[in-house]
Amino acid sequence: MKTKYHRTKCTVKLQKSVHNPSDYYLIIEAYPVFDENSKQPKRQIISLNRTVTTPIWDKEKTTRGGNFKPKRNAEGVIQCRSQKDKEACVFAQKYSQVKQSEFDNRALYPEQYLQQKEVERKASIDFIEYIRDLTKRRSTTVGIGLTGQWEVLLKKIEVYAGGKPVKFSDLTKKWLDGFRNYLMTLKITDEKRLSANTQKLYITHFKTVLATAYREEITATDLSKKVPTIKGEESHRVCLTVEELETLAKTPIKNTDIRNACLFSALTGLRHSDIEKLTWGEITDDKENPRIEYRQKKTKGLSYQPISQQALELCGERQSPETLVFPNLQKSVHIGISIKAWAKRAGIKKHITFHCFRHTYATLQLSGGTDIYTVSKMLGHSDIKTTQIYAKVVDETKQKTTQAIKLKL
Repeated sequence: MKTKYHRTKCTVKLQKSVHNPSDYYLIIEAYPVFDENSKQPKRQIISLNRTVTTPIWDKEKTTRGGNFKPKRNAEGVIQCRSQKDKEACVFAQKYSQVKQSEFDNRALYPEQYLQQKEVERKASIDFIEYIRDLTKRRSTTVGIGLTGQWEVLLKKIEVYAGGKPVKFSDLTKKWLDGFRNYLMTLKITDEKRLSANTQKLYITHFKTVLATAYREEITATDLSKKVPTIKGEESHRVCLTVEELETLAKTPIKNTDIRNACLFSALTGLRHSDIEKLTWGEITDDKENPRIEYRQKKTKGLSYQPISQQALELCGERQSPETLVFPNLQKSVHIGISIKAWAKRAGIKKHITFHCFRHTYATLQLSGGTDIYTVSKMLGHSDIKTTQIYAKVVDETKQKTTQAIKLKL
């Protein structure tokens, strides 16, 4: 059974100009044309943006309106007197043949046609709107800080695009390289540029967007692989000593859940995002050998991790399985400010964030002799190279101990 597309015919026609009676527009009329969602035939007019003034009329053939039809040769090309008009008509006929071939292929190979239409649809998707939607979707599974970073990235892309819409079809190698160079040369003041680590952060998020678009089958290729990473600078990781942790434990703080959660991170190495959503159902009811069984929010990997009795005590009295262990942690929007004030009251001058307690766990474990592979597993690192950063901190500490003993010789 033939499909409805088999009857579509493309014809070059003349359309009289309303502005100049001697001009005739060359157009292509396709009929009948059926949309995917409509059974009613339509007449499609394709303008070629070309006019002729010297058509030769066939006095033996008339239109329904009583006008004469233009003469055509054996190939169907409209005949004209001037050479310029003849060339325009030849162009129109060839273009009509291309459109006719498209309609024929649409009828003969409907599945390929629909696939091509889907590719074209995806290519026309607004890249900036896609990032905005993806940021909103991710905000339910990532922290406020990471969501904020994505929002800043979006603004930088909008600035780079000059306020114009960007389609996925616009993401050529040249465009991608241009945005990367834009980040590397962007000035935040007249004399200061974005730091290497900030550049690396934004380009990493940018590559994540591109990789996600590939996984969601928006793009046929993984564009993230076409964007080279930016090498950041090794940052200084602030860690606390055991004495500083003990001092903090004795220092009062209004939100005790922040205190307990910070110390819990220092004893277990858990991230803020995992502690924030930790429920009693994820802590085994085994007082002798307690452990937590949870899915990491960042990596989505399942973790089974033993914890110390002291870490368990910081959780307080056991509640129902669905109850959060540190319920007031989520309510604290300005947790960084609270930690800073807490450290100040404790007399600690280091710049402390919640993540410092995770750094502290790793550093103290390695300093205490725990092998790096075990520490890597406890931290939930997918690559041991990430854990090796802490090993460098321990090496620096060891180096300082060589200067601790001095003899007067």
